[in-house]
Amino acid sequence: MLARIVWGRIAPGKWGEYEAAYKKAIAARGSVAGLTVQWLCRDEADPDAGYDVSLWETKAALTAYVGSTERRDVAEALMPYYVNQFTATHCDVRYLFRSFPGAKVADPDIYHTN
Repeated sequence: MLARIVWGRIAPGKWGEYEAAYKKAIAARGSVAGLTVQWLCRDEADPDAGYDVSLWETKAALTAYVGSTERRDVAEALMPYYVNQFTATHCDVRYLFRSFPGAKVADPDIYHTN
């Protein structure tokens, strides 16, 4: 499992517009092979910055998405909101714990990916 973490700084006061554009772009893109979950996170300490965090089943799926027209379309829709400060990092997920109400440590919702 891999994670793609994209950090970006948004033009001051534009987060609401950015979030709406993000949701619209992701909805238009739809499902992607190998993508298991994707979050948009706003930085609590810096309201003009945030993260797009996505988890991928395989490196091949992530690599295919990064080079796809679908990713380019999403990026193009969001680019007007960035102030030329963003980074993308790919990480090997070494451990994932999912906690659900009533879940026990022995439940199969704990994943070791290495």
